[in-house]
Amino acid sequence: MKARGAGKRWDFPTSLLMVLGLIMVVGLVTLFSASGSGGAFRRQLLWNFIGISAMMLISLVHPKVLKRYCFIIYLGTLALLVIVLIQGRPAMGAQRWIHFLCFRIQPSEFAKLALVLSLSWILVQQKGPFDLLSLWKPVGLAAPAFILTALQPDLGSALIILALTAIMVLVKGIGLKSLVTVCLIVLVALPFTWQHLKPYQRRRIVAFLNPQAVARSAGYHVIQSQTAIGSGRIWGKGFRKGFQTRLQFVPEKHTDFIFSVFAEERGFIGSVILILLYLTLVMLALSVAYKTRDAYSFFLATGIAVIYGLHFIINIGMTMGLLPVVGVPLPLMSYGGSSVVATYLGIGIIMAVYRWRLG
Repeated sequence: MKARGAGKRWDFPTSLLMVLGLIMVVGLVTLFSASGSGGAFRRQLLWNFIGISAMMLISLVHPKVLKRYCFIIYLGTLALLVIVLIQGRPAMGAQRWIHFLCFRIQPSEFAKLALVLSLSWILVQQKGPFDLLSLWKPVGLAAPAFILTALQPDLGSALIILALTAIMVLVKGIGLKSLVTVCLIVLVALPFTWQHLKPYQRRRIVAFLNPQAVARSAGYHVIQSQTAIGSGRIWGKGFRKGFQTRLQFVPEKHTDFIFSVFAEERGFIGSVILILLYLTLVMLALSVAYKTRDAYSFFLATGIAVIYGLHFIINIGMTMGLLPVVGVPLPLMSYGGSSVVATYLGIGIIMAVYRWRLG
């Protein structure tokens, strides 16, 4: 007998979709203010339409189907990451995009979702907590995506892949001795990692520790972003009235630093409301994971919630100078098609988990 509430065509998490819609509207309005032209806004509208269509389609797919083809999907995204390194189009000092027809695609955004699909399968197969011997499975799975993304270089996405893997392993469980050993290995590897960072990546870390020391180079972004956020004060300066952002003091204001535009225009109150919206989105996604009876679906929804959480924490953190600038977009706010479509695809998968949460 079919479980009540499972598999209904329009059985969707209404609260989650309402929060998603609010963030989408805020993002489009802020982008219109930040871009200074209608071209970026119209392209973002198109990407939202494509993303919503993809979300509705994948929401009709049973999680068991995703589980069956998870490794094929993951291998496909790895192939795209290889293509990026071979014939990708360089931009802003990195080679992260490939052109398909009239679109520019960033495969690393989809690699995060594909990793969650495959990693969830490994976590389900793992009996009991991980130890040092069994950790090779999730680490070996995530390593190709991490390495290929880091080589572009895309430090932000690479760090999210690393953090996503670590958090999902912690959710599954890991022995205390194994956890301590891994932490020690990471600490020992930090100097080696520093030596292999690109010069501009080192400057960004220095800018995070002391932005005034590099105020005319890497620290400029952070200082101007902090100034814009602070100038918004309590209620903000109003739509398209931000002095810092309108006079082009804030670089990349329509992509990585779009939160600065929003904070200057909407102030402290608006910023708190936006942060609460993102927190609510993550919590609602986690609530879907909690309600499902299927272990694979639980890890699937949890992993996608972690991706959203990492994105908004890192992005807002770097615009406020609380974290290094690593080029992580703010979901549905930052301009960029791949990020928008990947965000909607993730929500579509959570919708599918919700539909079949009872069986």
